[in-house]
Amino acid sequence: MTDPDDPGPKGGRAVAGRLVYDPSFATVSEEEFSALVALMCDGAPRKPPTPGALWRRAYHEAMFNLRLVGVQHDLFGAKPTTHMHKAKPRPVSHWKPEPVEEKLARIARDRSATFGVGRPDLSEDEKADVITGAANWLRLGQRVQIVGSFASYDGRADRRVGRKGVIWRLCSPVFADHIYVYLDPVGAERVEKIALVELRDVAPIDDPLLVPVPFRA
Repeated sequence: MTDPDDPGPKGGRAVAGRLVYDPSFATVSEEEFSALVALMCDGAPRKPPTPGALWRRAYHEAMFNLRLVGVQHDLFGAKPTTHMHKAKPRPVSHWKPEPVEEKLARIARDRSATFGVGRPDLSEDEKADVITGAANWLRLGQRVQIVGSFASYDGRADRRVGRKGVIWRLCSPVFADHIYVYLDPVGAERVEKIALVELRDVAPIDDPLLVPVPFRA
């Protein structure tokens, strides 16, 4: 959010364009004044993008162009229609809702189970083993397949099992047992799907990238 009186970038440029350095009452040097005016015009200097950010941008653009058929413009000025290729169907899911009897029995054993359907968390030693075992293939751009999932009420997470994708982003050391996966499009999906997945639920595969944008550190 911005302050109600903040003129914004355009207003800042307009004000900066009218400023003139006057040494008679200036409290800073002319070099500092010029630097401040440049900040008003262009904003604070940004850090250059990381190699990972550049790869993600290039991969996403290439995937979009791969699926794009064309753009149909409207003769009467309405929004143009973007046509996309239809992808392969998603893997067959065997998910079924949890029977009420099983749910009640599970809640009777564990009261906290009322608020979620899950599976036991990994211990710290088990997490360390998973992270260590993935060290030789855990990198951006690696092709992976989702081989497991926690249980969910609506089956959304369960339906990811069998889908393929690439490692999109590594998590911080606090969540080192999770990764972000850019899923290959399936069916009539028009928007990219980036899922946060537990590291134990993915396995590396040797399939080539759908688009020739390998990550080079």
